[in-house]
Amino acid sequence: MDKLRMVALSGCLLVGGCAGPMDRSWDDPVYREIRSRYHLHDEGTAGLAANDAPTEPAALPLDELDALSVNDAIRVAINNAPSLRRAGYRVDFAAGRVIQAGLYPNPTIGFDGEGLGSGAGSGGETIYRVEQEIVLGGKLDKARQVAEVDQLSAQAGFVAEEFAVAARVTRAYYETVAARERLENRRELLDLSDRLLEAATAQVDAGAATEPDRLRAEVIRDQARIEHESARLAYEASKQNLASAMGLERLDDLPLSSDMQQVPTLPNLESFLAASLESNSRIKQAQLAIDKAQKVHTLARAEAMPDLVVSAGPRYSDIENETTIDLGIGIEIPLFDRNQGNIRAAVAERLSSAAALREVQLKLIAEVSRAYADYESARIAVDRYREQLLQKAERTLELTRQAYERGKTDYLRLLDAQQVVIESRIAYVDAWQRLHEAAAMLHELAQTDAPWRDSTTERTTGGTTR
Repeated sequence: MDKLRMVALSGCLLVGGCAGPMDRSWDDPVYREIRSRYHLHDEGTAGLAANDAPTEPAALPLDELDALSVNDAIRVAINNAPSLRRAGYRVDFAAGRVIQAGLYPNPTIGFDGEGLGSGAGSGGETIYRVEQEIVLGGKLDKARQVAEVDQLSAQAGFVAEEFAVAARVTRAYYETVAARERLENRRELLDLSDRLLEAATAQVDAGAATEPDRLRAEVIRDQARIEHESARLAYEASKQNLASAMGLERLDDLPLSSDMQQVPTLPNLESFLAASLESNSRIKQAQLAIDKAQKVHTLARAEAMPDLVVSAGPRYSDIENETTIDLGIGIEIPLFDRNQGNIRAAVAERLSSAAALREVQLKLIAEVSRAYADYESARIAVDRYREQLLQKAERTLELTRQAYERGKTDYLRLLDAQQVVIESRIAYVDAWQRLHEAAAMLHELAQTDAPWRDSTTERTTGGTTR
């Protein structure tokens, strides 16, 4: 009897202990790098109070760089961005749900005692029972397939967040470069306004100009000071914004080496639309939602089939002094609940997911078209400034300078011509910034080109490219 009891108990423990460890691996290299750097740190943080959180692990070293390219900045950001780590942990979460969905129900150990403590001096019956639910209809495989779709969707979300981080860093990078250029031009305008005021004051003292001319020069000088201070603050804010986008608290004075005046090479609108509709993670997730809805519908139909419950165990009778084996089997009768509500809901979800895919496609087409229009508009503005407006402004300045040297115009007109040139340069910088912002948005939507994954791209060891 004791041996039979031990066999039954051992069988239960063996069946109950069949679950294996969770497989947290994913072959994406960026994901692996982030996990290796931050997994232990985030586990420690999750176990501490918010005010006791440990210090962030060291960021990618910048000491090896003499200058920072835009792709270097993206690499640092990808290895530090908390949002990307969160997206990676969502992949882990989904992987755990895949494992859990495929696990078989645990067996149950039961004990019954009948007629124990009899006054006749003999006991009653003791029953040891092992009960196991037998899942029918392939429900576990179907549930696992549903969870696997969620894992694929989480992986697509990770890739989408990687491109979103790259786009944010790109915008912040060229915003900083443009802010630096604007600050330098505003400094020139401030110096120019000081010279304009000096010239106007001298002409008023000499009787060659009136007091309103001097007041006008003072207004221009004061405006130039305000705009210069605003440009300085904007430059400091843009550097901090770039540091935050890179996942850093601050950014040292490292020269930014990527040339803003390098036109991003982009395909035509049709190519971008085709790439976005094929590779964008939102499209992939919407397609996966359709696949999931189909699998959920299949699972709901399978869940209409009831599962078997079987039991077995020894029964020992103290009265009869004998041991027997009890066997049992049971099945639910699907008389009222045939899972018909969940089946109907799954059908509606399938139809809804198909409509959602079309909605995502239309929104993506609109976003790509708008971003491409912004890119073309900025590119045209850049070309016009470079090929026409700047040349005309500089030509006007040159002619005005020649006229001033011949005594045919005054110094105030010369300073006005110089001011037009500088303001044209500032507008030129603004157009370049809009161009790079639009290009970053297009790359984020297409999600096809990831040059930052190649550690050899745009490695610069010289000074800042101007």
